[in-house]
Amino acid sequence: MLSCRLHVKLPENFWVHRVTTAHPDVRMNVLNRMEVGNGLTMLEVHFTAPVGGGWGEEIRSLPGVHDVELLEATAGSETCRVYFRGKTFLPLLKRLRLVRHFPFPVQNGVATWTVVGPEKKVHALLKALEADEGRAQVEAVHHGPLSEGPGLLTPRQQEVLRRAMAEGYFDVPRRISLTELAAKMGIAISTLSVTLAVIEKKILEPHA
Repeated sequence: MLSCRLHVKLPENFWVHRVTTAHPDVRMNVLNRMEVGNGLTMLEVHFTAPVGGGWGEEIRSLPGVHDVELLEATAGSETCRVYFRGKTFLPLLKRLRLVRHFPFPVQNGVATWTVVGPEKKVHALLKALEADEGRAQVEAVHHGPLSEGPGLLTPRQQEVLRRAMAEGYFDVPRRISLTELAAKMGIAISTLSVTLAVIEKKILEPHA
């Protein structure tokens, strides 16, 4: 088993690339992804920025975007679902049957993915990325399964991790979305997103 962390340059015609390069100070977290039929894909995303807002309306005007649903908005942050048509980078992951961890950040057109899978398949992914010059940079590769690292987490983080696992948030396919999990736990979507990102960072750092 291998786990790797990658910085992936997204296609320039992809709306995620367009909005994050137009606003390099904005950080986007991709919370969830789902194919919803009729050629549409849904990304659930959370934006944070020092100033500004209205990202959903800006995204709605981009090529390929079909609709945007605003889920939550506070000062300096928004969570929304974006429905769009068009190819993404996923065919390679699908072909190799590899799964990215969610949530993952995107900033200035670059996504940071954590991918875990059989060693042979992860090496095939890395080889394919290497052949596509400039598309991806490997930050870390770790041999062996990820450790839950309970000693690294605060009691609250351990509680969130246990609840997320029990509800099937980390199952493949996922049994519950971030929005549904946040509602069940009675906390804001943005708070849960940040907490899960911190948990993943703490778990992965010892293996970087």
